[in-house]
Amino acid sequence: MLKYAGEGGVSADELLNRVRSLVTSVFGLVGLADTDPVLAYSWEGRVFVLAVKREGLEKLLASVVFDESRSIRILRVVGSLRRAKKLVESMQK
Repeated sequence: MLKYAGEGGVSADELLNRVRSLVTSVFGLVGLADTDPVLAYSWEGRVFVLAVKREGLEKLLASVVFDESRSIRILRVVGSLRRAKKLVESMQK
């Protein structure tokens, strides 16, 4: 689960493109292929759930560190989309 902490909101496509760009700049196209981030869920332009390949998780986590604007933050890493959806639903209450 990622949180966008920048000014205003951001669209899901913009965040996904930003994450892909970060992974590519740090690990190249092979790293992007290992990670293969896909948007699974977004909530109000602030909280996003990305599905990634298990072998690419560490590359994604390392890439977010190189975000110069510090606008993308990791909230939590969960093992299934079902668990991620439950966490987002509990945040909405």
